[in-house]
Amino acid sequence: MLSKFVVLALSATSALAASPLGGGSWKSVSPGYNQQTCEGGKIDGNRFSIPASPNGSGGGSGCSNGHTRAERRYTNNYSSGKHQFGGELKINSFGGDRVSVKQTFNGDAGPYFIMGLKSNGDLYSVEGGKTIASGVAKVGSTVTINTVHDASSHTYQVYVNGQLRFTENTPGGSFYDKIGTYTTNSGKGPLDITWNNVQFWTQ
Repeated sequence: MLSKFVVLALSATSALAASPLGGGSWKSVSPGYNQQTCEGGKIDGNRFSIPASPNGSGGGSGCSNGHTRAERRYTNNYSSGKHQFGGELKINSFGGDRVSVKQTFNGDAGPYFIMGLKSNGDLYSVEGGKTIASGVAKVGSTVTINTVHDASSHTYQVYVNGQLRFTENTPGGSFYDKIGTYTTNSGKGPLDITWNNVQFWTQ
């Protein structure tokens, strides 16, 4: 009976990221992506890691500022309508502080929203510094993240483990999403994470 309960609990947890939140009828979409690695960042399937400091190797696209980076840039470009991201973030190891794990870019203007990870397991909004969820993303933890962006009404919401934890207004323009590891201006590695069950929906 106990083992059956555990299996059911794990199934429910996995289903959370596979289901859109926020109400309404959502359509699943599958955008393409390209990958960016800079200064020692590595990508292995859904696993993203950066070293403690830049290793001097440079890199390709997105490497001009010298930060360590291992990210997936999705080609889900949009400028209107409602768009949702969902995924399960697992923290494999972390010896740094203030590293980005998910971004929403405002076209050529750069990142509009950056969700960072602190050494104490806090998830926070890098732009403004507001805490999104305290202590939920420590080493060994898996956290379900959903972001809902209504580009037409200019609102952005972040759900953590199914609970709405962050809301703010957004600018106009075009947008796209990125996941992975990237050191913020005040941050440092190392960090090793896995993004599982990543999905996108539109409305």
